[in-house]
Amino acid sequence: MRNLTHLFSAHHADKNFISKSCGHYYCEVLSIASFTDALDQASPPYRHRHDAYEFLIPYGPIPLIMCEETVYFGEAGYVYPIQSGQEHGFKSLVANVTYDTVVIDKDYLEDSMRQKGYSGRTFDWRFLLTKEQKTYIQLFKHEFSSGSACDRQKLQHLAALIISSFIEAEFSKEGTHTRNPSLYQQGILQVAAYINQHYTEPVTLEELADMCHLSKTYFISAFKKVIGQPPYDYLLRLRIAKAKVLLETTDCAIKEIADICGFQRTNTFTSHFRTVTHMTPSEYREHMRN
Repeated sequence: MRNLTHLFSAHHADKNFISKSCGHYYCEVLSIASFTDALDQASPPYRHRHDAYEFLIPYGPIPLIMCEETVYFGEAGYVYPIQSGQEHGFKSLVANVTYDTVVIDKDYLEDSMRQKGYSGRTFDWRFLLTKEQKTYIQLFKHEFSSGSACDRQKLQHLAALIISSFIEAEFSKEGTHTRNPSLYQQGILQVAAYINQHYTEPVTLEELADMCHLSKTYFISAFKKVIGQPPYDYLLRLRIAKAKVLLETTDCAIKEIADICGFQRTNTFTSHFRTVTHMTPSEYREHMRN
């Protein structure tokens, strides 16, 4: 196998971070790094750029992703492409979030785009993660993890399917899941977008279910199917993510941070924060500043 340093180093600014902190699966043209939600595997803020194409796939909300001069929240259920040569990274420490980064060799991806008639096109800022893409990624990881029984040719085929599915999701004009999501998906995604904008305000499941005209029970099931986690867990992750940023970057009192992040009681905030991070807010602040 040829030297894959250019792919491995594209996952993170710290070249040793992959080996220390995540699952790693790769072939000659594609590398997948799976980051877990353990606090001791947190990624510190960084910025970098590389020639490879990269696709960030959050499985929970990721605060303050940077791409060039844009800063945004990463949402579960989407793929965030990073063009070859774009500066990107995280503006704050990222912990307690599970996500994949899929790095693809520049020449291979651009050749695939030429073959499909999309030469010279650039990826938009995000597209929907499809069931097909998730299946290919899981199969790739499974095949790689079979050790000596791993079929390298099968791995290459799965890599080609992952790459093709990303290209088609972004550029196909025939109306894929990403360009024309069903009304069912649209309703759930609109609710998720609403939560992203109003997560510090009082929000009830009944109100959210009414937005897409579903019963509360069915809404919870539908939201989990589309986004990957129940609506309250998604809301809570956003609030905790915001609280971590405030604990790391400000000297605000714990009660003030609880209020800012939408928690009505400080002890409720502390309890939820400890459940997610295994630390109290004060312990987390001290840990991050030492």
